[in-house]
Amino acid sequence: MSTPTPTKEQRVLFNLLRGESPQTLKGINTSILFDLFRRHRLFPMAGPILSLLGEEEKERWKKTIHSRTLRSMHQLAVLGQITGALGKAGIEVLTMKGPVLAYELFGNLGERHSSDLDLLARKEDIREIIKILGSKGFVQMYPKAGLSARQWDYYTRYKKDLGLYNKKENLLVELHYNIENYLGLSEAELEPFFQQTEELTMGGGQFRCMNRHRDFLYLTFHGAVHQYRRLFWLRDIAEVIKSWDLDHQKVLDDAKGIGSDRMLGLSLLLARDLFHAEVPTLYLSYLEKNRKVLKQLKEISMSMILGPEFPSLRQKARHHLFMLHLKPEFRHYLRTLREIINRQYIGKFLGGH
Repeated sequence: MSTPTPTKEQRVLFNLLRGESPQTLKGINTSILFDLFRRHRLFPMAGPILSLLGEEEKERWKKTIHSRTLRSMHQLAVLGQITGALGKAGIEVLTMKGPVLAYELFGNLGERHSSDLDLLARKEDIREIIKILGSKGFVQMYPKAGLSARQWDYYTRYKKDLGLYNKKENLLVELHYNIENYLGLSEAELEPFFQQTEELTMGGGQFRCMNRHRDFLYLTFHGAVHQYRRLFWLRDIAEVIKSWDLDHQKVLDDAKGIGSDRMLGLSLLLARDLFHAEVPTLYLSYLEKNRKVLKQLKEISMSMILGPEFPSLRQKARHHLFMLHLKPEFRHYLRTLREIINRQYIGKFLGGH
């Protein structure tokens, strides 16, 4: 299966990601271009497009950007209420991505839009968090409520999060109790993400999140597992490389330690190719040594990026091949096959997403 050829609209977007502003939109379907920005959540980068649009279209784009920025501000306010309530109950949670990352990366909530809130908690606190958030109007969306103890254990063994939705706030909270299923992290391997943290003050509240080193690791394998089908995840990677002062030798060593080094390598290559991010020299030897497998992973990822927003059955099958190559160990192959089978069962019978 060859990588699709970018459309005219995709080429406009890709050029913009590399800092090349379009001079004209002649011959471009601006409705398709709008959908690309929506899909990839890149409206904060749309400034150079606006001056080339007709007045009616320009107003549509500006209203969308404004409404999503207001939503980010609303998310931050609700996040403060949630973390405050959990803190009073003595429960530690870490914020992931969302408005806190927008502020830390760009210093502006309007520069990064997200659809929901993500929290990382210890597994033993999950049931109490569900109760507390339930008192705040959040209803469990997945898995379905009322699972038996055996079903709950099964679900949490093969899924890393659950979803809670507040209809009044129109907001979903994804409550994570593991970082990523395919990494197969034990509780001992997960604990450093809780121990190596920092606290940010913003919007009148204080929020605890992973420190920048751990956050970068998380961002690389989160985006890679999803094949960067939404490019705002890759924009995060490019911005981290540009603006955060990291010990990249430690990043690479820790990525190897938890088995996410191929995910890191893929993230670096895509950030270089699509955003012209300058890959730190330290990684070049690793990238060259693993050139063949990383090239294969990059090609599959580009097929997802260039393909339709909602993958076809063929793309889903190719995604499984992608997952098998994320780690080299035979036990990872077995784990991945088991994940695929059990996720299908969970989705059908336990209300997983």
